[in-house]
Amino acid sequence: ILKVLTLGKSLAAKALNPELSPFSRLSNLTILDLSNNNIGNIRENMLEGVVNLKVLKLQHNNLARLWKSANLGGPVLFLKWVRNLKTLLMDSNGLDEIPADALRGLSDLRELSLGSNLLNSLKDSIFDDLNSLQLLFLQKNLITTVRPEVFKTPMSNLSLLLMGKNPFDCTCESILWFVTWLNNTNMTNVPGLRDEYTCNTPLAYFNRSIMDFDTLSCKDMTPFRALYILSSSTVIMLMVTALLVRFHGWRIQFYWNILINRTLGLSDAGVEEGREFEYDAYVIHAEKDASWVERRIVPLENDNCRFCLDDRDSIPGMSQLESIVDNMRKSRKILFVVTETLLRDPWCRRFKAYHALHQVIEASRDSVVLVFLQDVHDYKLSRSLFLRRGMLRPCCILDWPVHKERVPAFHQKLLIALGMTNRLQE
Repeated sequence: ILKVLTLGKSLAAKALNPELSPFSRLSNLTILDLSNNNIGNIRENMLEGVVNLKVLKLQHNNLARLWKSANLGGPVLFLKWVRNLKTLLMDSNGLDEIPADALRGLSDLRELSLGSNLLNSLKDSIFDDLNSLQLLFLQKNLITTVRPEVFKTPMSNLSLLLMGKNPFDCTCESILWFVTWLNNTNMTNVPGLRDEYTCNTPLAYFNRSIMDFDTLSCKDMTPFRALYILSSSTVIMLMVTALLVRFHGWRIQFYWNILINRTLGLSDAGVEEGREFEYDAYVIHAEKDASWVERRIVPLENDNCRFCLDDRDSIPGMSQLESIVDNMRKSRKILFVVTETLLRDPWCRRFKAYHALHQVIEASRDSVVLVFLQDVHDYKLSRSLFLRRGMLRPCCILDWPVHKERVPAFHQKLLIALGMTNRLQE
């Protein structure tokens, strides 16, 4: 019964490429040596059936492509058949990558040798199953960072570590945990610690031992890191909030108004106050804007909302001046449809605006509502209508939206403005 098979320096390059495993019938094999054969590729089922294998030697071959993610068909996970493996030697194979599942399930592995390769960035979980590891050889690679996410499990029971002659990055993020572990470990032998474990970067530590790294310089970073995270999060939240309000503020306000008004009701005007008036708003507009009023304002009328229009609701048998004054008194609000044309209307400027101003002074700042169809400067508004935006509450100043999807929000805000009480708040 064959237990030891030594094939070092004895195989041709394509000797391990048959469809079936060449070792499938050697179930009692415990030691297999395939080193120094310049093997460039092996199949995933090469070790199928060799369930008792303890030692596998593959050093000094050409297996760089074997574990590459870019390999045709993906990485070759040939070790999944040998869960009882105790020694794995893969030095000098040109390896620059180890797949996440390459060493999965090797919980009995005692010795792992990956020296003289090109390993640099190691995935967090590649060594997670190596709970029994005692000897670890990673010397002469390109490792710059030793993070606990990668090495904490394999280094928990180590008796020997060879990791020298790597270009270590001596910064808090890269080397702090490793230096702390080296200072605290008593059970692990680390030969050449002063001479072979040297810093490559930054310039302040170049060519110095990693044991010269000042770990105290990293302890003060904790509050600054927390402050950085807090300040960064605050700035990002402010930026997101500003952008959200800038582009979707009207939408938020629209749904907020719906929520509030479904809970508290649309109008805050008392029942007694509503009975004093026949109309909710007296509408003042230029003759040119009559069609807009017909299309946008009149359709809002219902049992709870009525508008007073000169052409429709003038009192028969009464002069136009008396009819206007009487209808204004019957209306709880005065609604101006503000355009450049309205500001040039002498009838509006000399008579209607005058009575509206008295309404603001005598009643309250909520008794007048301005709807801007155009962007009108406050100076022109004051000169023509004797009103300024600052005289009214913000909820009583509305702008007709450019985008059609915002029209429902405009209607909602208008109904809220018309429902506000005119009584002075104590």
